[in-house]
Amino acid sequence: MKNLIDTFRDRVASYMKRSAPVGQDERILVGVSGGVDSVALLDVLVILGYECEVVHINYHLREQESVADETLVRQLSQQRELNLHVKQISARTHAAGTGGSVQMIARDLRYAAFTEIALQQGLSTVAVAHHMDDQAESLLLNLNRGTGPEGLAAMRPVRPLKEQIKLVRPLLGESRASIQAYATARNLKWREDRSNEDTKYLRSRLRASVMPNLNAETLARSARLVAEWVDEVIRPMIDKSFSDVASGRSLSIVHLTQLPNVLARRLVIEAVRKWLPGSPANEALAERILALVDSQTGKQIEVGEWVIWRDRTHLVFTASAKQERTAETELLSESAAVAVPGGQVRLYLTQKEPSSLADPEGVWLDAEKLILPLTVRRWLAGDRMRPLGMQGTKKISDLLTDDAVPAQERRSVSVVCSGSMIAWVVGHRMAHEFRVTPSTQQYARLYYEQN
Repeated sequence: MKNLIDTFRDRVASYMKRSAPVGQDERILVGVSGGVDSVALLDVLVILGYECEVVHINYHLREQESVADETLVRQLSQQRELNLHVKQISARTHAAGTGGSVQMIARDLRYAAFTEIALQQGLSTVAVAHHMDDQAESLLLNLNRGTGPEGLAAMRPVRPLKEQIKLVRPLLGESRASIQAYATARNLKWREDRSNEDTKYLRSRLRASVMPNLNAETLARSARLVAEWVDEVIRPMIDKSFSDVASGRSLSIVHLTQLPNVLARRLVIEAVRKWLPGSPANEALAERILALVDSQTGKQIEVGEWVIWRDRTHLVFTASAKQERTAETELLSESAAVAVPGGQVRLYLTQKEPSSLADPEGVWLDAEKLILPLTVRRWLAGDRMRPLGMQGTKKISDLLTDDAVPAQERRSVSVVCSGSMIAWVVGHRMAHEFRVTPSTQQYARLYYEQN
């Protein structure tokens, strides 16, 4: 038995060094459900010398069985004198009304909780117990959904959770059988989750009826080979092509039409992932967006709270007018600058007459005509102002066109308002009503300070 235990530990250590490296001085937050896989993972990491903390999520899906799972994890943590973090989450409550499955909602909640606790505890590594059989099942499930190369790569040994937090899978090179053999040899205690055998779940049916006829090791190896191809060839090509096509939050139509359709579609999916959070980054949406290339200028499609529209030269990705109108308006005063894209807007008040009203960074206004504090927001469709020196008002959209502001940059332009009136389109025009005159006694300088 000793040989089996030592061999297992050596394999895990070797796999981590090769595919999921974790510094020996790093603390690891280990997700432990109470099942054999996570219990074995915690055991082997502790014995390999890693400083571990434990996190357990109780979804309250199996009544007393959920309570028993939590009790076991508490006992394991206490026995090893490890810090334990328990999160109580009602997965059914969160799933209600979303249209998503309880299992998928629970997965999202789990990783959100792991990230939250890791941030709170100052941990940079989270470890979970997915193994080779899970990898093979994920490959087949992704294939069944209709996936591309990235889906065929299935789960990665390491992936980012958020900012500087990484998720590692130290057991991805081990089979379910080898993990159970190790746990048995070590006399570890674990609990069985009966829901894993519930055939109402596709993964359970796959595990019970299909996987016994297939080789999990060769399927997992296929996923690894595809992952290498994605990481070394496809991903760099996508990144390079995206940097060529993207400008601001828009894609060049000329560049897109010069690419093979499969690559153009993939770059649109990349744009959706980057610029339209919460939207389905799939082939169907990409095709809808690409259809705008052959449409007339101004044509647009809505995707949830987002809008993609065809400019003369670009496909522009932006928030819908409804979403923009709900955006928070910020107050501007001498003591409180307001952040805007690329920098911040500041206000300076003085009784001293400026030596020149020409200001490359801003504008001078009559302070007594302003309603303080001023407000700063993004410009909205329908906004109008009377530009300095003009007789009538003009739409902000037309003003930006006159100033030759690229379409992909227009949505990021901010306006400073005095009450309900626009006093300054940041970086462009000031309003005639607030101009400095010979009778001005109080002066206000509005200026843009670049980051």
